[in-house]
Amino acid sequence: MKILLLWVSWTLLVLISLPVLSKRVEYTLVVEREPRNITGKTVQAITINSQLPGPTLEFVEGDYAVMHVENRMEKPITIHWHGLLVPNNMDGVPYVTNAPIMPGSVFTYEFPIKQSGTYWYHSHFGLQEQYGLTGPIIIHPKERPPDAPADQIVMLADWNDERPEETLRKLKRGNEGFAIRTGNLQTLVGAIQAGTIGNVTKRNLYSLVNAEISDIAYDRVITNGRKDWDVDQPAGRQVRLRVINGSTSTYFYLNYAGGPMTVIAADGQDVEPVELERILIAVAETYDILVTVPEGKSLEFRATNYDGSNHTSSWIGRGEKVYAPAIEKPNIYAYAANVGAELIQRIQKRHKSSGEMPEPDTGHITNIEGPILTGGDAQQRPPAPYQQLRSVTSSALPKYAPTRIVELRLTGNMTRYVWSMNGKTLSEDAYIKIKKGENVRFVLVNNTMMRHPMHLHGHFFRVVNGQGDYSPLKHTVDVAPMSTTMIEFKANEEKDWFFHCHILYHLESGMARIVHYEDTEVSPEIQAIRYKALEDPWYAWADIGLQTNMNTGFMITRNNHNDVFLTWESNWGNEYQATLGYYRFVNRFFSGFVGVNTDTDLAPHRTRAVAGFYCLLPFKINALLWADERGNGRITISRELAIIDRFGLGFEYEYDSFSKSEYLVALTYWHSDFLSFTASYHNEYHGGVGVLFRF
Repeated sequence: MKILLLWVSWTLLVLISLPVLSKRVEYTLVVEREPRNITGKTVQAITINSQLPGPTLEFVEGDYAVMHVENRMEKPITIHWHGLLVPNNMDGVPYVTNAPIMPGSVFTYEFPIKQSGTYWYHSHFGLQEQYGLTGPIIIHPKERPPDAPADQIVMLADWNDERPEETLRKLKRGNEGFAIRTGNLQTLVGAIQAGTIGNVTKRNLYSLVNAEISDIAYDRVITNGRKDWDVDQPAGRQVRLRVINGSTSTYFYLNYAGGPMTVIAADGQDVEPVELERILIAVAETYDILVTVPEGKSLEFRATNYDGSNHTSSWIGRGEKVYAPAIEKPNIYAYAANVGAELIQRIQKRHKSSGEMPEPDTGHITNIEGPILTGGDAQQRPPAPYQQLRSVTSSALPKYAPTRIVELRLTGNMTRYVWSMNGKTLSEDAYIKIKKGENVRFVLVNNTMMRHPMHLHGHFFRVVNGQGDYSPLKHTVDVAPMSTTMIEFKANEEKDWFFHCHILYHLESGMARIVHYEDTEVSPEIQAIRYKALEDPWYAWADIGLQTNMNTGFMITRNNHNDVFLTWESNWGNEYQATLGYYRFVNRFFSGFVGVNTDTDLAPHRTRAVAGFYCLLPFKINALLWADERGNGRITISRELAIIDRFGLGFEYEYDSFSKSEYLVALTYWHSDFLSFTASYHNEYHGGVGVLFRF
């Protein structure tokens, strides 16, 4: 008994003394708003110690990290240590693991460093990451050879001068300005020229939205806060490029003027060296790449937006500049045609599926990439390099532990810009329940036409890629459109951990879950504020059309399932109609509707209560059907079509059993996100020209 007590006392003493025995490495991080000029225009950014990105935090495995974070912002903040294995209450997810750091406050994050590799940190509060609240982390192994390569951070990011809150609002309203600016708008004439009009017709029959290469057009992409970055190392020196994709929604293709790149680590974990000509790096991933500084030359290490609209460069060496080969811009029509065809096949097979789960190591990532999904030559635009990655040590899970299989369908509605899992957002279905000691397998089935970089907090998982026991360990995995990816991990933690798409605007629109360890309790302080993580925010916008023959208006406020709107049209005189209504969204094909309508054609009883439904018909025709309390009925159908870049054609036909028929045909020229020029003909108000303002 004495021996047992002595052993317990010694163990407790060691555990208590760990922070003392370890080297204590402290940083003070001051977060505040400061003006920055990235594109030629000065805007308010978020800096850390007056740096953008923030300072590099450097540790050695076994250190004890202490970060004093001072919030000089006007809003709360948090910091998440992306990829680091930290105590639950240090993970930095507001309302899930931590309370936010309030304005004027200081919070100290502290934890032992249990790993080595390349990682990064960023805000997890709202859209602050897009403002620049990010920074790199380097953790060296305990034993670092004296001839180790020189370290060079290559932190990639995307930047807009526009406030990210406005960007998200535009995404919610469905403005096509981003696609126009990146040159990826899909038009009728473009489809005819590309030879995909037959596929477009078939997709329209199913009323499918167009497949998108990316969500947002960025003003600039940057490396370490700049358009170009110089790697200042002597010729002949081997350099370890620690590449961090710290963007909010941009995938990059990496390539190098010096030929193939030697990848030695992914997401901070060592892999067997592999040479790759091009690397697709997903949002939030990291890769360590070895290069040698040339003599008398400056070789370009280029990162190109996945949508082909821009690039940023690091220049390695001094002398004559040698450019990396340009990455082929995606063929948006081929991409949309093939992804759309795959989705149609899934729709047709949906009710025939057996529903069986794949076995752990019998399959690979079942994506269908190549020219189909990359929109071009597979050598020019390859998929993520997972099948070439092999761990240097076994990543096998315990053989006799029980296995829990969780199927997560990645789903979304591009029209409303709502992203979800299994058809539900975080606010609707928050938790994935697991138990400590289990092997957990997530089967990620991407039913959307966009890529999703899925990140699990507090754990590393195996990407099942055909490498058996040597499957690579990662914290973030790209799930390609219309593909299935399997990841597995040992459930060795407690409490709650976030799992989400790391495209910031997808996360903010619902594509997230909380992985909850059963039989463990979250602190009462966090439980009391958890509801704030599950909120369903409202967004509002308006269109005001002013023409010589008439004026029109549409105002709406919306969250995931509810719309409240006001619409009107008038001839500038005594003829008008207006509707105040409410939609309850059921799915993209159906919504319930109630409202109040007033119409001069209904004199002397101009105002009436109405109820009905909205439905999406084949060929993307919008239909609204209603009846009033006096038995009158109305049907309205409408459709908009992009003809060529910036030019669109729209029509609306309305039949009311009381006021009979009217129709409108309109041609629109998109000038900017906020202004279009219009010409239209209305059968009652005749022809006119004018402008359309978007607010």
